[in-house]
Amino acid sequence: MAIVLPSRRSVMSERRPVIRILPTAGLKQDLQTLHDAALKQPQGPEGRLLRVALNQLGLIQQGAPGTHPLGYMPSYPDLSDCETTYVGADPNAKPSHRIVWRERAPQRPGEPVIREIIALGERANGQAYYMAGQRLGRPVGFTLAELAAQREPIASPSRPRQRLTGSFDTPSMNEPDHQFE
Repeated sequence: MAIVLPSRRSVMSERRPVIRILPTAGLKQDLQTLHDAALKQPQGPEGRLLRVALNQLGLIQQGAPGTHPLGYMPSYPDLSDCETTYVGADPNAKPSHRIVWRERAPQRPGEPVIREIIALGERANGQAYYMAGQRLGRPVGFTLAELAAQREPIASPSRPRQRLTGSFDTPSMNEPDHQFE
């Protein structure tokens, strides 16, 4: 039985999908915080973590898969449409941080795949996942299907939108009003 390997020419002619990175405002804030800490000790752990995180973001843009897809867990916001990539300053220790991102397929042929980078946060106590859930407007204990069923219809400009005080639909004063897609 003969094994047929693809020719070098056919492998090179295969095209990977174009990927566009979409860094969120939250990620920019996370990177700025890490950058500010790294300026104090460029050769310290914050400087190394910043370099590793930026390298990983480059790999994500090149199409690298995440460390693993996330699933629903009732004690966290539902991030089952997201992936996580582990990053850490010390290659000999368990990674201390997580990058949380999600991929969106192109809406039209020829458009790039979008990888939305939501958060870069600490692994300890699931901080990165809670931060990503907050940024996506997802409370703990609700599945994406339950959240979709709770969406309010879009209000017309002539009818003001009403909110229930204390509901998960109420944004904090410091957060923008998140819209679901």
